[in-house]
Amino acid sequence: MVPARRVHVARRFQRAIRIDTDLGDPRALEGFVCPRSSAEVLTTMARHVAESGQGAFTWTGPYGSGKSSLVIALGALLHGDKRLRSRAAAILGKKTADTIEAALPSRTRGWRMLPVVGRRERPAHVIGEAIQASDFFTGKPPRSWSEQRILKTLEEIAACNPRAGGGLVVFIDEMGKFLESAAHEGTDLYLFQQMAELAFRSNKRLIVVGILHQVFEEYAHRLSRETRDEWAKIQGRFVDLAVSTSGGEQIDLLGRAIESPHHPRAPSPLAAQVAVHMQRQVSPDFARMLENCWPLHPVTACLLGPLSRRRFGQNQRSIFGFLNSAEPQGFQDFLRHTGRDELYAPDRLWDYLRTNLEPSILASPDGHRWALAVEAVDRYEAGEGKALPFRLLKTVALLDLLKDRSGLTASREMLKLTLHDSDARAVVTALRELQRRSFLIFRKFADAFAIFKGSDFDLDAAVTQVVGAMDEADLATLNAVAGFQPIVAKRHYHKTGALRWFDVAVVPLADVEEAVASYVPQNGAVGVFLLTIPTQGEAEGQAKEMCFRAKRKTKNSDVVVGLSQSAGDVIAFARELLALRRVQEETPELQGDRVARIEVQARISDVQGHLESELGRAFDDAQWYRKNHRPKPYMHAELNALASDLADARFAEAPRLHNELLGRMKPSSSAVAARNALLRHMVLNTGEARLGIVGYPAEGGLLASLLEATRLYRQTSEGWRFVTPTDDDDPCRLAPVWAAARDFLQSNARRAVPLTEIRVGGTDVTA
Repeated sequence: MVPARRVHVARRFQRAIRIDTDLGDPRALEGFVCPRSSAEVLTTMARHVAESGQGAFTWTGPYGSGKSSLVIALGALLHGDKRLRSRAAAILGKKTADTIEAALPSRTRGWRMLPVVGRRERPAHVIGEAIQASDFFTGKPPRSWSEQRILKTLEEIAACNPRAGGGLVVFIDEMGKFLESAAHEGTDLYLFQQMAELAFRSNKRLIVVGILHQVFEEYAHRLSRETRDEWAKIQGRFVDLAVSTSGGEQIDLLGRAIESPHHPRAPSPLAAQVAVHMQRQVSPDFARMLENCWPLHPVTACLLGPLSRRRFGQNQRSIFGFLNSAEPQGFQDFLRHTGRDELYAPDRLWDYLRTNLEPSILASPDGHRWALAVEAVDRYEAGEGKALPFRLLKTVALLDLLKDRSGLTASREMLKLTLHDSDARAVVTALRELQRRSFLIFRKFADAFAIFKGSDFDLDAAVTQVVGAMDEADLATLNAVAGFQPIVAKRHYHKTGALRWFDVAVVPLADVEEAVASYVPQNGAVGVFLLTIPTQGEAEGQAKEMCFRAKRKTKNSDVVVGLSQSAGDVIAFARELLALRRVQEETPELQGDRVARIEVQARISDVQGHLESELGRAFDDAQWYRKNHRPKPYMHAELNALASDLADARFAEAPRLHNELLGRMKPSSSAVAARNALLRHMVLNTGEARLGIVGYPAEGGLLASLLEATRLYRQTSEGWRFVTPTDDDDPCRLAPVWAAARDFLQSNARRAVPLTEIRVGGTDVTA
């Protein structure tokens, strides 16, 4: 066995960089390697500053591409500490360092640096917090940071001491969080345009660098055309530079990240042959880079970079996150349980993806091909399931999935190399068998194998067709499929023993008044929380007025109306979910197509998850309108407290009976049996202690909670008797319901009254 302690990930790659804590810290530079592409980003930025005076940039690249580390390196190069500058220059290279120094001279004191880490909040507030936390801010902080105060403060800091040092560099990490907030909640982004314009006018004293995982357009794709045009105007003030390490650079970094006792004098034949078969040679020393990635199989090392760039990959983790992951089938799991000479092969990487990321993959653009591969793998495993063909199927599926970016294809020679620990003739035989049995197909034009396409159903086209035929989202259907959970009056339950809840529903804003006026509780609910969705472009003021009118129409039940400014994506997800449901139910082709059914179900689960997330955010951001009260915001968790307040007010005189057996809409058969047994004892054994019940059977528990705790049955001067509750002796508040029932019986003394007719204020006394 190879102990995990002999192969480990270098310390630098075991933690993520945080620019707000690591900027200016020499330890953050330890082990940093600057790829050529990253050095070119810094050089290009410096030339823009020097030649045009441009001062606003965005660095865009996927997770794990080293953007935050590049911020640390640039910050060190511009720092006032000469030793730190020298160290950064050695890491970045003399040519790159000289170019940056010429464009952004540090002089004696260096540049001031303001690290900002984005979050879903007003940008001015977050940037203001960062200014207050900096060591160069000496003014009195305002109560609230306005955009104009931010701009004025940045301008003053940048202009300070022009002869002794550089100006101010503002690094905005996780800038995409601000864009997400703007897209979902309508937050204004105009501050960024103003900062970019201020940087351009600052005579190279203010530099603004925003860090993004994807371009502006990707964050705005669900917004209106007018808003997208506004965002494009803001993006135009920034020069966008792509930070994306090439395949060779990523493999070089992988080799540096993995520390092991494996140091051969020359690359192994396996690494050398894989390097030869790469369609895109990236370095004459590529075979050595692959060998340095041991114990990763060379093919696996080539696949990890492209894998991290897929939508399901970069949304989860970088390649270094994979190296540190202790998940099943992951790299750390492999190190703990593998043999000395075994390599982490692509078929094991397939197992890792399937175990940990399959839902995300099925919901991504790669979902169709993944579903095809899964169906083939499962079908083979359910049959003979021989080890070698089984590994081949998974390897072909992974190579085919990533062929466009990896430069590797599932050719015969590549598959022999991938399964290097198996006999080459056995691999060829297994390929022929899989091809004969229609698990694999050989594509002559590509000289590569692929999973046999057992499904040609185009889900995206089917959904697009259904969505196009929809007039609008059917919110009534949405209420049925969105999986709303009722809001329980928890505190009221603990106080009274009565389980009462409020339904949750979504209604179009245009229909909210009618919905409130016509609401009738169903299935035991005592009220409803209605979240309104603007479906006809209603203005904010108009929407508020409609909710004010609606709340006044509440009649015999509690109806609370919510108005959220963050419900924009609900309609889009609702339309997609309803379209998927319709495709699932009304498409005959799916009946004989298991792969397509898997894909449809996975997409439904993913969209439903997004929809529930959007609805949760909409609930959290809503202003809630209720009769005789001013609108007030409540977090989703706080609605339980509001539900208890409403239940307390409506059922102010309800009895307090704590019994789990009968406190249900439909008691169980054992609870009904216990109730009947207690009734028999009440009729036959009145006058006896505990009604003659011996021990603690189920009816004994009912006796204790319903008769003894309420003092309805107690010892008097005349012995054990049933006693009418009074205002002076009523621990469980039975007197009001008792009096109401008595009055009802007296008013109907001339006829037999069924127990179901005894009601108080429209509420069944016996409930």
